[in-house]
Amino acid sequence: MDLAQWVSQVALPVCLALMMFAMGISLTVKDFTRVIKHPKAFGLGVGLQLLVLPLLAWLLIWLFGMFVSVPLIVASGLIILAACPGGATSNVISHLAGGNGALSISMTAIVSLLTPFILPVTLAFQLALLNDSQDTPLSLPVAKTLMQLIVITVIPVVIAMTLRAKFPKWAQRNEKRISKASTILFLLMVLSLTAVNWNKLFDSGWLVAAMCLSLSVIAMLVSYWVSNQAKLEDSNQLTLMIETSVQNAGTGMFIALALLQSPPLATVPLMYGLLMNIPAITLILYGRMRTPSMATS
Repeated sequence: MDLAQWVSQVALPVCLALMMFAMGISLTVKDFTRVIKHPKAFGLGVGLQLLVLPLLAWLLIWLFGMFVSVPLIVASGLIILAACPGGATSNVISHLAGGNGALSISMTAIVSLLTPFILPVTLAFQLALLNDSQDTPLSLPVAKTLMQLIVITVIPVVIAMTLRAKFPKWAQRNEKRISKASTILFLLMVLSLTAVNWNKLFDSGWLVAAMCLSLSVIAMLVSYWVSNQAKLEDSNQLTLMIETSVQNAGTGMFIALALLQSPPLATVPLMYGLLMNIPAITLILYGRMRTPSMATS
């Protein structure tokens, strides 16, 4: 196993699981019941993720196409990326930024369940643009995706919430340390992924980088506008901004490499997975400045 495989298959899942533990140590059951009692934020978030983000991807393809030639392989990669669910990273970022962790986890789980029904349609449309057959067999490994989410997201949170329920004083006393440690782990993960994939990132070209970064930033801005117009709480606004812009790039790469067997197609989700951390980290800093208690409690 080379360094790239070790980072993607071992280090990344372990870091995500540890950071999800840090998020879970601050959650209680009430955080989840509030999502059910106040469904407006959840409904808006799912709509932004499943409907608005793909439309934004198409809008960017059209806008960039007015000035430069956008290869169909790049356009297809961006659409595939936009159709992917938000990964466990979005839950971690939401926690670090002071968002609604319970809402983030719920959105990730629901959208992941809906993804198998959405991706085949999106990919068939892309294959039609590429003058290929629309009935090319495509299937998302649902069981593997669910297991990955359970192992990385659910189990660490359940363990942490159980510890908080049984040892509340210990949890409150160590929440600050765990939160700081999770921040360091997140930054180390970003640096590791960037270092391992630096050559591919550098060789991918300015067009892919510009389109990926634009999609992430515009998705955040649109989500902020929609949630602000809906008069959602600040924590829910932050969560919707994150859930809409932070995608599961690994799912996009899997589709490109394993299902479509197109390494060039995988460049787009790879680039997005790296560049989306720039606005995400900015949002973390913004969220912590708005809610200083996140950094001191």
